[in-house]
Amino acid sequence: MQTIKITDFYDEFRPYNEKEALEAVKRISANKRFKQIIHYFFPGLNDAGYIQLMNSVKSIHDFQMKIMHQITDKVIENTIDGLSVSGLENIEKNKHYVFISNHRDIVLDATLFEYLLADNGFRTTEITFGNNLMEDSLVFDIGKTNKMFKVYRKGTPKELLKKTLQLSEYIRYTVFNKKESIWIAQRGGRTKNGDDKTHSGILKMLNASGTKSFEENIRELMIVPLSVSYEFEPNDHLKVKELLQTVNGKYIKIEGEDINSIIDGTCSKKGHVHIAIGEPINSKLPVLETVSRTNNKVKKLGEIIDSEIYRNYRLFPNNYIAYDLLHHSDKFRKFYSKNKKEIFLKYKKEQLDKINNHSEETETLFLKIYANPVINVHNL
Repeated sequence: MQTIKITDFYDEFRPYNEKEALEAVKRISANKRFKQIIHYFFPGLNDAGYIQLMNSVKSIHDFQMKIMHQITDKVIENTIDGLSVSGLENIEKNKHYVFISNHRDIVLDATLFEYLLADNGFRTTEITFGNNLMEDSLVFDIGKTNKMFKVYRKGTPKELLKKTLQLSEYIRYTVFNKKESIWIAQRGGRTKNGDDKTHSGILKMLNASGTKSFEENIRELMIVPLSVSYEFEPNDHLKVKELLQTVNGKYIKIEGEDINSIIDGTCSKKGHVHIAIGEPINSKLPVLETVSRTNNKVKKLGEIIDSEIYRNYRLFPNNYIAYDLLHHSDKFRKFYSKNKKEIFLKYKKEQLDKINNHSEETETLFLKIYANPVINVHNL
């Protein structure tokens, strides 16, 4: 493996180091909003207990385990009926990977994965975090203390190209020099319609800092696809609302929308959630040597990653119900009961009531969120 040299942009991307993290914990502790968050998840904790808890944080690991892990515990307890994981045998504790995940929730996809890693004795990873989410000082401090590093979402095309190349170098540096794994979403924003596809720009970015052939640059990163499956999709009604606006005109994100989505996704009921760790894709990379031109290699690599995500995706009765409703069929009738269908129909109504829209177009967009994974998994 090559050695990446630290350049002057390093500090701009990286998470806090230990010294910076402890300084940030003091700011976080003094923040009234964070105190409210802690009291929301731990209503029995008095002010003295809060101070004692925050003062017990002496490292990044402490912050992750004593604060973030415990908050995630409460999120799971309050909003998830069951959290499961498969594929732990596909990774080793002494190796470093680039985990590429399908993306359904701004925060939970990575948070739940990190929670499961920690619970099973693995080191947590560094996590990509859009700079659009770092404009709030509290969120910035929590993110940087929680091993999140900056990904630029805003700027001119020229500025974004420069930042993309630097991000590629930082990721390679982190894997090779810092010996840390990386979590990155397969696309810049959440999948709104349930159709998980790896964006070519992500793969081009990962290749950009390599000095060898495309295949070798990718091989060195040890890419592992992740599949996160929610029984009840976080923000499904908000995703439908956004898609409606996109179809009928240009979608303009309002101030504070991302934070509201984080809160809604965190607090809403999600039913069962499954995270599947796929097999490292290196054994499948020789096929790239038979493909000419980089763009075609990128396309093929995306297909390899997507195929592994679909292979491990866990379908729930809701997915099959939505497919049959959308296609006016009973093709997958054996995968759900009458009661499950009634529950899903009631849930659909409740979600669409929130945006006060039950048009045929809206119903179709909602059903596709749940039906598209069936199409991808079964290659329909």
